Amino acid sequence: MARGADPPRDEPRREGPVRRTLRVAILGVTLIFVVAALAISCSLVVYTAYRHDLQNGVFALLLAVLSAQIAINWFLWKDDEE
Repeated sequence: MARGADPPRDEPRREGPVRRTLRVAILGVTLIFVVAALAISCSLVVYTAYRHDLQNGVFALLLAVLSAQIAINWFLWKDDEE
């Protein structure tokens, strides 16, 4: 251990009201982006299916799967923070 390094603390960190408010704001903004990505990708899948556009349908389906993965990761990140 370096001379100036503090030993690890086992006590839990206390969150102040400003930190808690900032955390909620960040979670809210990221949730808006996640929901927007899911909505856009799902609507793109529906649109390409409606148009019978198989060439771009694969891209739309891949985008929807990636957006769903992002949503799952967001929920796991939110639970990990708590």
